[in-house]
Amino acid sequence: MSPSAKRRVAVVGIGNTLAGDDGVGIEIAGWLREKWSACEAVAIEVLEGDLFAVSDWLPTAERFIFVDAVAGETPGENVILRHCPRGFASSFHQSDIGAVMHTLHALNLVEPFPEWEIWGTTISPPGELRCGLSAPVRSAALALAADLDRHLAATLLPEAL
Repeated sequence: MSPSAKRRVAVVGIGNTLAGDDGVGIEIAGWLREKWSACEAVAIEVLEGDLFAVSDWLPTAERFIFVDAVAGETPGENVILRHCPRGFASSFHQSDIGAVMHTLHALNLVEPFPEWEIWGTTISPPGELRCGLSAPVRSAALALAADLDRHLAATLLPEAL
């Protein structure tokens, strides 16, 4: 993401594609990139390692939508979490994006601090390394990507045209 071009929205897919369903955020970001890469108001990024690396991107967007796997009783349900203290990430991350964003906000790294939320698909905790999404998570991810696509279009029109 170019630091000189401030975007209205940054969609950041989080995950580990080697841990199966934990890669759902990365998959969704890839699907959305196909449609939104030409729109200057939107940045589509992925964050696969150190979640604190998002601190470099904070000045580049007014709002962040993080797309990630979240812990849940039933894999394949979609949730939207706003300003949650924890993202309830059931993954191999060092931390979760909710805790990271609260920490970065407390450090006053950028003013104003961007708005943020998490759009997640529930998964069971990864128990093995494997590629690809399970059927229920893939189905939910496709629905979440479609919802997020509609949300971006509604938020950014007429800029998105």
